[in-house]
Amino acid sequence: MKKITIFLLITLTACNAEEPLTYWTDSTENQIQRLDEAKIKYEVRDGEIWVREKDLKKVAACCS
Repeated sequence: MKKITIFLLITLTACNAEEPLTYWTDSTENQIQRLDEAKIKYEVRDGEIWVREKDLKKVAACCS
């Protein structure tokens, strides 16, 4: 029972952990299209594109 509780706690914590985002550039249709085509996750906040820190190299390669 103790192992199951620990497993569930770790699993639920991992699912709720938010990934840090980094500002990339101002939002344009061209940038959004490139990110979508490269299957890179992003958020648009107040006209700015924010990407996951772990994807910065992929973003720089596809969208620069």
